[in-house]
Amino acid sequence: MPAAAPDNAPVVRRPRQGLPTPLLVGFALLAAVLLFVILEGRRENAEAPAVAGRQVAMISAPPPLALPDYPQPPELLPAPFVGNPGAVPPRSPPPPPQIVYMPQPAPMGPPPGYETPPAPPRAIGGGSVLVYDGAGGTAAAGSQGSDGDGAQQRGAGPAEAGRVRAGVLANRGTTVVQGSLIPAVLETPLDSSRPGFSRAVVSRDVRGFDGSRILIPRGSRLIGEYRSEATQGQKRAFITWTRLIRPDGATIQLNSPSGDPLGRGGLKAKVNSHFFSRFGEAILQSVLDIGVNAAASATNSPVVILPGGTGAQRPQPTNIAPTLKVAQGTSISVFVARDLDFSGVERR
Repeated sequence: MPAAAPDNAPVVRRPRQGLPTPLLVGFALLAAVLLFVILEGRRENAEAPAVAGRQVAMISAPPPLALPDYPQPPELLPAPFVGNPGAVPPRSPPPPPQIVYMPQPAPMGPPPGYETPPAPPRAIGGGSVLVYDGAGGTAAAGSQGSDGDGAQQRGAGPAEAGRVRAGVLANRGTTVVQGSLIPAVLETPLDSSRPGFSRAVVSRDVRGFDGSRILIPRGSRLIGEYRSEATQGQKRAFITWTRLIRPDGATIQLNSPSGDPLGRGGLKAKVNSHFFSRFGEAILQSVLDIGVNAAASATNSPVVILPGGTGAQRPQPTNIAPTLKVAQGTSISVFVARDLDFSGVERR
């Protein structure tokens, strides 16, 4: 019988065969899938409350509006009918009657044997006609009147009703039209203390309307007159020029007012208002009254004052008109008040 081997003797065996490799790989993949599913579930559970809270915050309805309590208007009740219970209620007014427009009959013409009378002729106002008197007469304007001194004309008044026809100016080469200025220089001084005459000489040639001829040559004489009717506050003197005499002997009536070189009416004059002549006595009387009152206030004055003695003798200031003076050599102008036609003397 063979001898038994000791217990501590080494035993030589083949290694145990483990699980096959494909099975291990499958287990590893399964474990990885399970681990992924578990972790993904935990992550979704952790994020779900925040998303839900956000959704609730977005979907939640806004708070109700706080509207103020306005007082409600009272209900309007129909007014109770006050009247006689047995009275009949008023009826509505009847509708207005319908207006039917009837066609107007056509106007009937005149009978066959009737003739229409002719219309009365319409009055046509004639234009101004200028007439020159070669013998030195006064030129008269038709449909216009002039005063004795020629200072004012009716043309300045309101226009008359009617039609005014335009016309063509005749003899334009030998006519000085209305509104022209004739420059001149005074040869005689003017003093309005007394009415009198004045003379001037034309200082520059004046041509006709078309400028082809000299109708009023330089050196022509002007004859005029002025009055002494100066009023308080007047500072310009007025001269009415009545006649023009040319160097060749031709003459024409003017009846035109005077003006300064710019054409303003009147001549600037030196005014003497006679102040001391008008108020000298009144000033003297006022001084005497002041002296008498001062003497009366003195208690030991020997002056005897008669009441009412000075006031009764107070003179009234006289109405003295101012005196206007214009020196000779003053430049003036004559405002032509109407057309001046020289055709009668220019053709000779």
